Amino acid sequence: MKVHFFWIDRWNDGDLFPAAGSYDAPNTFKGLIFSFLNDDEGHGIKCLSNWIDEGLIEIEKISNGELNYYDMWAFHAWGAEITKENVLIYWGYDDTKYDENMSFECFYRIIKEWGAFLKMVPSLDQIVEFEC
Repeated sequence: MKVHFFWIDRWNDGDLFPAAGSYDAPNTFKGLIFSFLNDDEGHGIKCLSNWIDEGLIEIEKISNGELNYYDMWAFHAWGAEITKENVLIYWGYDDTKYDENMSFECFYRIIKEWGAFLKMVPSLDQIVEFEC
């Protein structure tokens, strides 16, 4: 799956917001990871970036075998139950059809790239693409 990150001017006021998507995801892919990535709960990019950085610390522990499970949710609407075998992206407020499984490797790569992307100077010309 090809993942791309880019900046958008949602309200045509010059304030840029990060966005993400996929060009060639399978038909069964809901894309909930992209909702998860942008879930700042109205606190802004700095808060989102800090949350991703904190999550990466725990995800790297899973990658290294130091931790078996991490629930990356906190105050956000979207969460991720993370193990080395699977990542479940879920809607945190009730049991609904809004959940999706993905591989740890793909999730880890997306989160690392997203964390770096959020630290870039926002620009409409800035696009990051990679295979996952």
